[in-house]
Amino acid sequence: MDILNNREIAILLWLLAISIYIFSSSKMAEVRNAFKGVLAPFSVRQIMSVLCLMVVYMAIVIHWLSELELWNFEQLKNTVFWCVSVGFMSLFKLEKIKQDMHFFKHSVLDNLKLLAILQFVVGVYTFPLWIEVLLVPVLALLGAMLAISETDRKYHQVRFFLEYCLSTFGVVLIVYTLYMLMTNFGEFGKEKTSYDFFVPPLLTLCFLPFVFFMLVYSTYEQVFVRIRFSIKSRFLRYAAKLYAFVLFNVRLSLLERWSFQVAKANIESHSDLIDTFKYIFKVKHSEENPKEVPKEQGWSPYKAKEFLVNEGLRTGFYNRSFEEEWFASSPIEEFSDGIIPDNIAYYVEGSEDIAKVLKVKVNVNDASRTHQAFEKLEPIAEALSISSLNLPLSDDMKSAISGCYSYSEKVGDKTIALVVEHWPNHKNNGLDLKLLMSST
Repeated sequence: MDILNNREIAILLWLLAISIYIFSSSKMAEVRNAFKGVLAPFSVRQIMSVLCLMVVYMAIVIHWLSELELWNFEQLKNTVFWCVSVGFMSLFKLEKIKQDMHFFKHSVLDNLKLLAILQFVVGVYTFPLWIEVLLVPVLALLGAMLAISETDRKYHQVRFFLEYCLSTFGVVLIVYTLYMLMTNFGEFGKEKTSYDFFVPPLLTLCFLPFVFFMLVYSTYEQVFVRIRFSIKSRFLRYAAKLYAFVLFNVRLSLLERWSFQVAKANIESHSDLIDTFKYIFKVKHSEENPKEVPKEQGWSPYKAKEFLVNEGLRTGFYNRSFEEEWFASSPIEEFSDGIIPDNIAYYVEGSEDIAKVLKVKVNVNDASRTHQAFEKLEPIAEALSISSLNLPLSDDMKSAISGCYSYSEKVGDKTIALVVEHWPNHKNNGLDLKLLMSST
């Protein structure tokens, strides 16, 4: 029984050779120290506890699948690879998973896509071992060079060449696979091949409940650490935890929103604590049932925060920042090359029921990239104008954006302004561009 195919053997041989060199060469002392730093988190008791819990959970899952004859011992290799590449990595990406509202749906659908099926079929047949041994470092080098070339526009031609090389190899691999399917279909038609195909997606599907449990657990743990500093009374802290479990259960976005509200509130009594929960559910109701806002006064904040979703600028919650001032902002999106890339964000400002200012802000950290910033800002400004005013940008405003000068105009009862501010004494002559739409 062949446990590893030629490609996997080639990869292991190169990893073994590199490992021997790193751990035996005096020139690799810094690399060894860095490697120890990478392994250091695994000595933390909490991390080891989670990993051990995952291993126990997957052992139960595998036993159950084995009883159903959906897993056999020949899948041990695939299971180990799956644990390292999917299982462990998912646990280290819980914060990223928390931000992805469609993670669980995509985790299932990605395994059913045509590309995933094609990748599996292509991986069934491998080249002779000596070819695979030669290909591994070449492909690894091409991949690393491609990653570097994507960091700066000046490497555009190199990037194009590298993508062409990798695409050509992909075509060769597909042609080789088709040839082997016609001449040696018996290899593909084995029972083991069908297990190889469905076992990893099945493991992913069975692993999702564990990921969800860890996501809920870690979120509650973070929130309870926050309220430890926000609520001084031990009795009120216990009450807050109990109410949070009962009222929010697995609605993690509401739980986190509540924790930030608690941090801003001065909770000295039980009624103060209850007010924080009332506030969250009141705002949630307002979001689900936004009030109609007279056009001359501004916009519904809960509609305004969705104006640039299709442009990749989705804001967070619309929350009170001060007594009568409310605010929502998108995460800062980086869009340029360089060590310190330029970035853009979208803001909604106003009162509880009315958004009075919509703002798109672009930070240009190097004046040499100003033209690139204009190209980023103009379509977003156009989308915001259409979403908020049902009108495209005027030619004068487009000229101001492309010419990088401040400009303001009135459109009915609204004011649109472009504010260009150059940063004083900045070594790269940085500047920021602010597109403001406000109710006058």
